[in-house]
Amino acid sequence: MNTTNFTAWPEFELRLGPIPLSLYIVAHSILAFLIVIGNSVVIAVLFKDRANLTPSNIFLGSLAVVDFLTGLFAIPLAIFARVVISSTTCLAGSRILLFSPALVLCAVSVGHLIDLAIDRYIAVSHPVKYAFLMTRRRSKYILMATWIVTVSFGLLPAVGAWMYPDQWICGTVNYKSGAVTTHSIIVAGFGPTSMALLLAVYARIYWIANRHLKSASVQRSAGMDAGKVRRLESKSRMRATITVVLVVVVFSVCWLPMCAKIVLDVFWNAPDHVQFLYQTGTEFLVLGNSAANPSIYSMRSNKYRKPYRAFLRLLCPFMEKGPEHERGGGGGGRRRHEADIAWVVQ
Repeated sequence: MNTTNFTAWPEFELRLGPIPLSLYIVAHSILAFLIVIGNSVVIAVLFKDRANLTPSNIFLGSLAVVDFLTGLFAIPLAIFARVVISSTTCLAGSRILLFSPALVLCAVSVGHLIDLAIDRYIAVSHPVKYAFLMTRRRSKYILMATWIVTVSFGLLPAVGAWMYPDQWICGTVNYKSGAVTTHSIIVAGFGPTSMALLLAVYARIYWIANRHLKSASVQRSAGMDAGKVRRLESKSRMRATITVVLVVVVFSVCWLPMCAKIVLDVFWNAPDHVQFLYQTGTEFLVLGNSAANPSIYSMRSNKYRKPYRAFLRLLCPFMEKGPEHERGGGGGGRRRHEADIAWVVQ
């Protein structure tokens, strides 16, 4: 099984039996469906309100597009490459094409998290200057640079694989190219480091935002209320920060196993079936991050929550409407709406 002579392999073969194959396809199909639908809701909401897009919304919309493409293209191609053994899926030159969408889109996701961290830090630490420092045009330039850099990094394994296009890459056979090894080393090292840095930045953001809220509370109690608008803006920034912290934490949970897997491969040449199991598990977690992001947005933001719940009721008609729908437009609902103002309407 470890030979690199592809002529010894069959033209077409499935790596799994009927039952494992069915479970594999069903699980990944459900994941892809959730990714596409969830991010479609985010994109649709932002597109509907495109005239009032803020820099934060622009970053969120671009991230939703990345996740949407992950579910639409990356997962189906990865399923085909993992379960089928053939010259198309196992020759380095063609196999890397099947995995390039996932590699590129995951790299772009990391870049978007960094962009979101910068945006939130400026908004919380410099609220007065934020409108001047982070304009819509500047946010688009930042996104353009992010896409260029991260797409280039994501394509690094493809460049390496094309140096040996006829090498058979299935089972435990490793790529010969140093470019692929370099990419793996960077992911294994920079992944956990960037996650730790992002969490440190958001801890600082949370501390600053919490201090602002305490200051606003003191002003209200002393009769020096600076205005309802400012209070709502402070609460909005706080909730936005918590939302992004959730996104980063979920991203860490989804990505750390993959980083550990890359390190493990250096020290352990696992059998084919063992490698397939933990490779599948870590890949599923990584791809699952694209399904988690819109769910987090829908829970934290009232603007996303309503269309998301409406879609869930469309899929599951037996779902009951929330209490806020039953009570109608009462005062409590208005107060809850004010407290739930999220960064999408800042």
